[in-house]
Amino acid sequence: MMKIFVFLGAPGAGKGTVASRIAEQGDALHVSTGAMLREAVKNGTPAGLAAKSYMDKGALVPDPVLLDMIGELLADAPADAELLFDGFPRNETQAEQLEALVRKHGATVARAICLDVPETVVLRRLGGRRVCPVCGMVFHVETLPPKQAGVCDGCGNPLAIRDDDKPETIKRRLEVYAAKTEPLIAWYEKTGKLRHVDASGEVDASVALVRDAMAD
Repeated sequence: MMKIFVFLGAPGAGKGTVASRIAEQGDALHVSTGAMLREAVKNGTPAGLAAKSYMDKGALVPDPVLLDMIGELLADAPADAELLFDGFPRNETQAEQLEALVRKHGATVARAICLDVPETVVLRRLGGRRVCPVCGMVFHVETLPPKQAGVCDGCGNPLAIRDDDKPETIKRRLEVYAAKTEPLIAWYEKTGKLRHVDASGEVDASVALVRDAMAD
């Protein structure tokens, strides 16, 4: 049976990083909402064309279109696939819709895995990111520093801090997460599918803990 694993957690918790690492090891498919949208649009699927009409106007893609896109993905995936959902669902309504959709495809949402990270770690992870505005290379002052502080290794231009990575913006993002996404954690708790993982350490440690939670 196809199994869906929903990754939850605050910005900077490492959901995408951990999901990508597990997918790279060949055991699962990482389903990032943004990447799924871009792929569907590029391939010209019915849901992708519908999404493009909203994206071209700068509007948010509505839930029914996202669900149609996920339905296309489930229809094409192997019957025994494991899919790691990163970025969907974002609220209880979407979670209920996802449950109904996967049942139609003979699949199940096996686990919701919450990557727990203290706010201090989130601020350090996101606040330490530096980006080259010219070539787009990304660095981190602690985990991936440039050879010369404040200077891009690739093109030699000064590195910048994106608005999203400034402390005041990060705090606002965490407030939005607490208001809109934390109720989703409580919803999955009630279903008995929720597992918490301490993701405050190194990536390899988080990957191992998430794998254990998936197998639990």
